[in-house]
This record gives sequence, C-alpha cells and structure tokens, in this order.
Amino acid sequence: MSFLGKLRQRVNRDDGNLFQVGNRPLSRGEIVGMLLFVGGILLWQLPAEGGLSWIWAAASSALGLLLSIQGDVGKDGDPDM
Repeated sequence: MSFLGKLRQRVNRDDGNLFQVGNRPLSRGEIVGMLLFVGGILLWQLPAEGGLSWIWAAASSALGLLLSIQGDVGKDGDPDM
C-alpha cells in the first residue's frame, strides 16, 4: 500500500475523532460548475488578447460557482458536510 493510501486509511478510521477526507462522489452539476468556473478564469485572461468582454468571464464564473454550490446539495436538501 502506498504512503497516501496508508495516510487516507488512518485519517478515515471510524473512531469519531477525525473527519473523513475525500472519497465523496461528485454530482454532474458540481463537475460542470467547476469546469465553468475554471473556464471563467481562463476567459478572464482573454480580453486583452482576444477582445472578449469581461462580462463573459464574470457570467461564466458566477454560473459555475452557483452550479458547484447547487451540485453539492444532497437529495434531502442539506449540504453534504
């Protein structure tokens, strides 16, 4: 077992003292939101070179952030913490 595998096993032990790290499935909305957010950051770099308006970058980033937050909400409406 690798070092990271052993570390994850130690952190995820179920004694109630430590938080679970990772290993959470991502929803489609959350994945699309993260990609849009990163795309908005990339679009933010293009106005000087490509002549794009900053509004495209702001809209893409805001929509991506909202989708990421909405995608993190569980089926019962409570955020997955």
